[in-house]
Amino acid sequence: MNYSADSLPPIKLIPLNKETVSAPERQRTNRPTKIAAPTDIRWVKVLEFLRSNNLAPNTRKLYERELKRFLAWTELHYHELRSRHFGQYKEYLMQEVHTHEDKPLSKSSINAGIAALKSFFKWMCLAYPDIIATNPTLSIKLEKVPLPPAQSLTPEQMERVWSALELLGETKQRDTALVHILSHGLRAGEIVQLNVGSFDSKLLFLPDTKTNEPRLVPLRKESREVLAEYLQAREEQGEVLNSLSPLMISHHPSYQGERLSYHGIYFAIEKIGELALIEDLHPHQFRHTYATDLLLLGVDPTHARKLTGHQSEKAFRRYTLRSEQSAAIAAYYRAIGEEDVE
Repeated sequence: MNYSADSLPPIKLIPLNKETVSAPERQRTNRPTKIAAPTDIRWVKVLEFLRSNNLAPNTRKLYERELKRFLAWTELHYHELRSRHFGQYKEYLMQEVHTHEDKPLSKSSINAGIAALKSFFKWMCLAYPDIIATNPTLSIKLEKVPLPPAQSLTPEQMERVWSALELLGETKQRDTALVHILSHGLRAGEIVQLNVGSFDSKLLFLPDTKTNEPRLVPLRKESREVLAEYLQAREEQGEVLNSLSPLMISHHPSYQGERLSYHGIYFAIEKIGELALIEDLHPHQFRHTYATDLLLLGVDPTHARKLTGHQSEKAFRRYTLRSEQSAAIAAYYRAIGEEDVE
């Protein structure tokens, strides 16, 4: 059978998506067709990693930024990556990436990028062993950097914090309870997850921690009483509390009565710092103060690490340095017969 051009059915163009522009319209607007960028399948795994891990907001933000930087550096799929590629990427961070001030990245910043990769690929090996059977980041080493000193608050600064709490208005009772909890070494992210049932009138039970290990935190008598009074006041104001009610609640007009957020904790402490005239006061300084004070009180470092939830002995070393120095100074004065010298 012979076909002529006139006998063939007309060709019908079917648009593939809503952003496809018809030929006549393109001719009228004289603009190129807008095509949606394809989704990088590798990024889908990153998002799954970020969702499935109990990361503090700041850590999540850092990991997201560093993993995005890595995926922009290479087009290789995860199963194609080898140890040498991560060595090359480390060189790239050291030699080609600069800060906004056009300075090379510090060793700490380089380590942050490497740590994000190590955490992600460790997770990939566990979650998708069919894609990555062996962690390719094991051979890449972190840069050696001196351990930063503990950012402990002095006794005089703590006195100013307690005094500043008296100047607060509506949030005074909640923020007083918040500082008492922070002063027992809890991370801000751990406090966010606490419920009323986490407090048994003596101890705080933390089921979800940064190290994924449950932890019991004993509270001082004064702190127990402050926390109990805070919860009693909420009930007297008509709130019905149960074991799943948030331990700390927001006073923000848009989130009144809801669980106090990570950023809400930082904002509250920042405000207290302004009243106490302590520049850049942040929640983690109370954790540093707690760990340092435990050792100065003579608590065994192993027990102190259990109370603070530190897994790494190396990370905890910053606190032992100060207690060892204080012990050495005291030993010197005892040796020369000046025990009472201030």
